[in-house]
Amino acid sequence: MAIWYSDIATNQIQGNNLPGQVGASQIALVDGQPVQNNPNFEGPPEITATYTWTGSEAANDIINLSVLREGMLVSPTRATVCSGAVAPAATLTVAVGDNDLGLLSALPIVNPGAAVSALGTDKSLQAPVWVTGTSYVAGNVVIDAASTPANQTFTCILALTSATAPHSDTTHWIANQVRYSASISIAAASGLVAFTGGTQNYGGVASQCPQAVLPGQVQTGFSTASLANQPYIIQHDCWLQAVILTAATVAAGTVSVFRVPTNSLN
Repeated sequence: MAIWYSDIATNQIQGNNLPGQVGASQIALVDGQPVQNNPNFEGPPEITATYTWTGSEAANDIINLSVLREGMLVSPTRATVCSGAVAPAATLTVAVGDNDLGLLSALPIVNPGAAVSALGTDKSLQAPVWVTGTSYVAGNVVIDAASTPANQTFTCILALTSATAPHSDTTHWIANQVRYSASISIAAASGLVAFTGGTQNYGGVASQCPQAVLPGQVQTGFSTASLANQPYIIQHDCWLQAVILTAATVAAGTVSVFRVPTNSLN
């Protein structure tokens, strides 16, 4: 499995601002210190990520499209993928989701504003690994080590106690990698493909939605409100991702543009 980056993600992983003009990738400064770009406050409420295909992409590869900030809500109902006059591949299907609460090693640059405990140590916002025979309720988020690609996050949508891993149980779990769109074919030239099958639900206390805090306060716990069927709000900085499901004869140098509306709820 390989990890690829869109034009936006390539700048964000370096802690840069999005380019203001062709060839520019300035470092954002606050009080003279470099900070990571924050799309909640910089730019329109839509991610427009361009990905140039290399020809080496394969099934189960992941394309990091853009950082999703804590407090953001993705709206899949108006999201699309379009291509240029040259077809990007003979066969090319992707699903779109995020890796919120995924492995810390797979997340973007650590956000210095991340919640800390009362003792001043970083509070881990990585979901636990799924354990067979454990009871889960709607809203629980787990990491499934046996998923494809490996270590993907899954959200419980129906309470259960089972020995069946989340990737094999679509009745009780939804894969976060398809949170915003199930499989869509984006192989055609001059195509404009809408996301399909995405959901905004399955957020909540069981999936560790942080409780609201005022500036200067310390995050000490999670909301006690039951929000398991409320719109899913990003809980910690993560990647908006396209997972390649099938790929054949990928044409190097061709382009796909992912347009994904977002809102800032923090």
